Order: sequence, then structure tokens, then C-alpha cells
Amino acid sequence: MQIIVVGCGKVGASLAGVLVDQGHDVVIVESDSQLIRSASDLDCIKINGVPIDRDVLRQAGIETADVVCAVTQNDNINIMVAQIAGHVFSVPRVITRIFNPGSRPVFESFGLEAICSTELTVQAFLRSIHREQEIKQERLFSRTVHYSRVPISPEVVGEPVANLATEAGRLIFGVLRAGELLLADPGLKVEAGDELVLAELH
Repeated sequence: MQIIVVGCGKVGASLAGVLVDQGHDVVIVESDSQLIRSASDLDCIKINGVPIDRDVLRQAGIETADVVCAVTQNDNINIMVAQIAGHVFSVPRVITRIFNPGSRPVFESFGLEAICSTELTVQAFLRSIHREQEIKQERLFSRTVHYSRVPISPEVVGEPVANLATEAGRLIFGVLRAGELLLADPGLKVEAGDELVLAELH
């Protein structure tokens, strides 16, 4: 795929590097020349210019791009790049980074597909605290569903799944028993050795 990465900080450079390794045609757009120089080892085209400048984006190949990833540390820039990519150049897939978690309502008001690294990091810590293991994520309509599994506490063995509580925004999708997934039917009772399979929207 032809992918434009807007922003060449740690996230942008790391993302571009992985995409290049996967064989994608990657172009980086960054306004800070020092960041461009620091990414000199990346085997891709790098353009030093203002990322909301349409001519700069044309130079990056936005008219034929399959994906644009706006990953700068400036939420306003990310939103503007996403709007230009989606509404002006009709890029099929536009993904934006939310740098400040408090900005999420703004991104959502524009209907943008957005990823907040701060929220993902917090969730990763919470999964570790609760000994959860993320097992899958998939795109469903405009949201991403994350599935994780967590061991059953001994004190809830014998309880119906319907009686178990989870944190707000998380649903019990099923029970993993001896390697087999059982859907969370209200009458299903928890057995020793079971693991809960949780689903959460992002």
C-alpha cells in the first residue's frame, strides 16, 4: 500500500519503520527538519514541509495514497490533516493520533478514526495489573473492538456469568474453558480454571 505518515517523532518514525519493513510504499511528511535528519536511516521518502499545505501533501503523493496516518504531537494539525486527506483528496483510509486524551470529543465530532496512545498505555497497564492478556482486536463499523482474557478469581467459581461485574465500558463476551470458547449465556456457570473473555470498544 501507499501510506503517508504525517509526523516524524518517535511514534511516526517507529510506525514508518515497521511499515517499510512490511513492504509498504511509505512517505513521511514533517515540518521539523531536525526530526527528518534523525530519521535518515529509514528507507523511505521524507518531505520537509508544512503538513497542512496541500502542495506539500500532493508532493507526498496524497492523490494516490491508500492510507494517511496523522501522528504529530499537535491535535489540531492531526485533525486538519485528516480533514484535508478525507474531504479534499478522498483518501480511502485516514487514521489520526490523539495526543491529548481530552481532545477525543473533538475528534469524535468530526467522525475521525482516532487512536490515543495515552489511553492505550493506561489500558495496557490495567490489563497487566489484572493479569489480562489481549488476544485480538478487530474493526467493527466505526469502532475497534479489543478482546482480552483474564483468569477467574477462585471466589466466583460456581457463580453464573450474569452475576459477574466488569468495569464500565467492558462486556463479558464469553468464557474460555479448556481451550474452548463458550459464549456468555446468562445461565453459564464459572468453573475452576476458566478465563473470562472481555470485549471493549475504542
